[in-house]
Amino acid sequence: MKWMTIGALAAMMAVSAFAQSDADYQGYMKAIGGANGSLQKNLAAKSADAGADAKKIQDTLKMVEAFWKAKGADDAVGFAQKAQGIAGMVAADVAAGDFDKATADQKTIGAACGGCHMAHREGKPGEFKIKQP
Repeated sequence: MKWMTIGALAAMMAVSAFAQSDADYQGYMKAIGGANGSLQKNLAAKSADAGADAKKIQDTLKMVEAFWKAKGADDAVGFAQKAQGIAGMVAADVAAGDFDKATADQKTIGAACGGCHMAHREGKPGEFKIKQP
């Protein structure tokens, strides 16, 4: 009985740790925007730092994916997964020293992000709100 209680408490703590607010989500979007700006500059400069930028985008998109999974928005989950994969390709391109391919791949991240923005964002720049599924 004691172990069941401990297990139940651990499960509740895990769920609350993954519960994300709209404010958290806005932070993810800002982090991705900043990392993407840095990525573009580092790709233009052919800097290996671009790999870290791509990894940051990929890691943040994992949190975005979890946010949308919790809301049951399968299309948004798919957009986040697609963008994660692309960010991973960019990181691999940079690691291989292929900055032309990394730059081309980076441009496709925007298409995945844009699809989600069209479906789940409303308002105007600086005042965007999340459309709830």
